[in-house]
Amino acid sequence: MRAGITFFVSGCLLVLLSAVMIVPTVLDFADGQTAAGTAFGLSALMTGFSGALLFLTFYNRYEKLSVREMYLTTSIVWVVACAFAALPFYFAPVPMDYTDAFFEAMSGLTTMGATVIRDYSQFSRGILLWRGILQWIGGLGIIVIALGVLPLLRIGGMQLFAMESSDKSGKKMPKTSQIIAAMMIIYIGFTVACILCLALSGLSPFEAVAYSLATIPTGGFAPRASSAADLSAAAQWVLVFFMFISGLPLLLSYSVLKKDWKQIKNDMQIKTYACFTVLASVGLTVWLAATHPETTVSTAFKDMTFSVVAAVTSTNFSVCDLESLGVFAMMFFTFLMPIGACSGSTSGGIKIFRFNIIYLFSVQYLRHKLLPHGVFIAKYNGRPLTEEITSGVFVFLAIFLMSALISMLSLALLGLDFTTAFTGVISALGNAGIAFGSVIGAQGSFANLPDAAKWILSADMMLGRLEFITVFVILLPLA
Repeated sequence: MRAGITFFVSGCLLVLLSAVMIVPTVLDFADGQTAAGTAFGLSALMTGFSGALLFLTFYNRYEKLSVREMYLTTSIVWVVACAFAALPFYFAPVPMDYTDAFFEAMSGLTTMGATVIRDYSQFSRGILLWRGILQWIGGLGIIVIALGVLPLLRIGGMQLFAMESSDKSGKKMPKTSQIIAAMMIIYIGFTVACILCLALSGLSPFEAVAYSLATIPTGGFAPRASSAADLSAAAQWVLVFFMFISGLPLLLSYSVLKKDWKQIKNDMQIKTYACFTVLASVGLTVWLAATHPETTVSTAFKDMTFSVVAAVTSTNFSVCDLESLGVFAMMFFTFLMPIGACSGSTSGGIKIFRFNIIYLFSVQYLRHKLLPHGVFIAKYNGRPLTEEITSGVFVFLAIFLMSALISMLSLALLGLDFTTAFTGVISALGNAGIAFGSVIGAQGSFANLPDAAKWILSADMMLGRLEFITVFVILLPLA
C-alpha cells in the first residue's frame, strides 16, 4: 500500500483543523480570556505546522486509491484528527490530562456527546464552542463517509446506497461529488435554520449557535451542565424537530429539492423511523402518565418525545433524569441507544435499514421453510436483496456484538460494575452518549472512569462511527 497518501490526506485535514481553531481563539481574546486564547493559538500553530509538514513531505500526484488504501486512510485520518483536536483541552487554563482531552475530542468528532467536564463555569466560551465545532465537523465528515466511502467499500449492506449506480434508467445522474456538495449546503442550511429558531425561542446568540452545532450532527455537547433540562418548552420542541430531521437521510432533502416524491414515499427506513419514533413516544407517555400521576400528560409527552428522539438519533441531550423513572425506563432507553436512525444521516448506531433487512430476510427464510420449492425474493425499496447485502448486514451485527462483549469484559476487569460496563459500551459503540449507573449515570460522570476505560471507550466510539469493518479489515493479513 502507498502509506504516503494517508499522511498526505492527514496533513490536509490538519491544516483545515488549525484554521478552524482560529474561531474560538478570536472569541476567547474578545472575551478577555487571554490564557484560553493563547492555548488555542498554540494548538492552532502546532496543528497547522504538523499538517503543513505532512502535506509538503508526502505531496504527490496520487492516482485512484485502492480499496485497502481507502480503509487505511479513513481509519488513520480519524485518529490523527482526534489527537490534534485534543490539544485545546490539554493546553486550556483549566487543563485536562491528555487521556481526558483525547476522550473529549473523540466524543466530539464521533458525535457521541459523552463528556468528562463537570464544572462548565471553569471553561471559557471558546472551549464550549470548540466542543460544538468538533461535533459539527464530525457530522460533516460522517456524511462524506456515509455517502461517498462506505457504499463504495460495500460495508455492512451500505452498497444499497451507492448513488451513481442506483439508477439504471439511462438518464444522466449527478456525480457522487456533486451530491456530497449539495448535502454540505443542506447541512449548513439546517444549522442556520436551527440557530435562528433557537434564538427566537429565547436563547442567547452564543447558546443558539452552541446548541445548533451539537443538534444538527446529532451530537449533544450542550453548553450547559443541565443539558436541555432548563431550556424553555419552545426551545426543547425546536431541538426535538431538528434532532428528528437530522436523523433522516440528508439525501431525502436532496430528493425534496429535486421534487422526487416517489423516492420519499417508498423509502422503507424513513417510514420505519417515523412510525417507531411516534409509537415509542406515545407509548412511553401513556406509561409515564399512568405510573407517575404527579406528571401532567403534556409534560410527560414533551419529556418522553424529547428523550426518545434524542436516544434514537444518538443525540446526547436530556430533559429529565431517566434513572429516576425506574428500571423499565433505564432498560427501554438502553435498548434504544444502539438502534440509530436512518443511513445517510449523522446519527450513530446500527441504523434502521439493517433492521429492515433482517426483517425482510427472516420473512423470506420462514416462507422458504413453509414452501421449500417456492421462489421468494426479498426486496428493499424495490431492489432485490442479494446474498452480499444480507451477509454484510449479519457480519456487521456479529462484529458489533463481539466488540461489545470484549469491551464489556475489559471494563469489568477494571473493576466497573455491570450497569456501567454494559451501558457505557453500548453508548460508545452506538455513539449515543447516554449511560446509566453510579459511575457514569446522571449523578456521575465519565471523568470518574479509570484512564484505561476511557481509552477502551474511545476505541469503541471510533469503531462504531466507522462501521467496524473499515477498521478491522486493515488489521487482517492479505493472505
